[in-house]
Amino acid sequence: MNTKPLDKNRAWYTLKNQSGQPAELLIYDVIGDWAGLSARQLVNSLKEIDASEINVRINSPGGSVFDGIAIYNSLRHHQAHIHVQIEGLAASIASVIAMAGDTIHMAENALLMIHNPFSWVGGDAEELRKMADMLDKTTDVIAMTYSNQCQQEQGIIKQWMDDETWFTAEEAEAQGLIDVIDKPVKMAASFDLSSFMRPPEQTANEPEEDVGTHALSVMTLCNQAGYPEMAEQFMRQQLGIEDIQARLAECEAIKSLCTAAHCQDRAADYIQSGKSKEQVRTELFDLLTQEDHGIDNSLTPNQQEQTIKPLVDTQAVYHKRNQQPA
Repeated sequence: MNTKPLDKNRAWYTLKNQSGQPAELLIYDVIGDWAGLSARQLVNSLKEIDASEINVRINSPGGSVFDGIAIYNSLRHHQAHIHVQIEGLAASIASVIAMAGDTIHMAENALLMIHNPFSWVGGDAEELRKMADMLDKTTDVIAMTYSNQCQQEQGIIKQWMDDETWFTAEEAEAQGLIDVIDKPVKMAASFDLSSFMRPPEQTANEPEEDVGTHALSVMTLCNQAGYPEMAEQFMRQQLGIEDIQARLAECEAIKSLCTAAHCQDRAADYIQSGKSKEQVRTELFDLLTQEDHGIDNSLTPNQQEQTIKPLVDTQAVYHKRNQQPA
């Protein structure tokens, strides 16, 4: 893995769970506690999700082996249907997490890489031997995970791991590591792969530099605003950064309008349909006025025959006051 210092405030995953819709987990960076958010926090959050489907979207060079295994187990044992989409890169432990999918899709221009786990340790010979034993056991666990997906013998898989094997989508499908190849997705493969033994000279996923930089900016904006699922839509529409910022701000305004109208459950549909703030305002107004009941302020016949006495007899007050001497 890349040993370059990482931003501790960086969110390497985003988890969204909206009522009535599939939950969505995006892993778009280096995996693990050292990158900011805790993997334990993610695992605990996954346990709270009661959705029938979880979409896991991956573009990651890997990271902490044990964090990744914990995430894999949490997804694998979840009652929801797990749908994995490899959108850019699923390398190292990110490829293990991908194996948690009940269905695994991979973009035509994406890459999947598997290799042996490695670590750093300091100490005497005994400490080094303990770490070597631990890595051997971890290798067995990871090889078994790939084997459960592709039904290949573990000996073959361990050879792939020894060789640090990079699979295109076509190769991954042929080996049974994925189920379906999707259309290419424009993604920014902006990861430092120099720490790997055999990184590709230029991944099939890398677009021109300006396009890749733009894509990364779009994903960052959407993640920070809490709408990661909209990144691909914005890129397909080829929207500029200012237009995207305006639309994300409009999405927040739509959510606020729905909250004020006690129609929070309508916000997601309004946003996904691309409606403007003014369109939503008009629809909510029409909806609320349709539900209003008119006020009947007429008097019944009995009420009309009754004489309504005032609470204060003003004439009696003035009469009494006039009788008092000046």
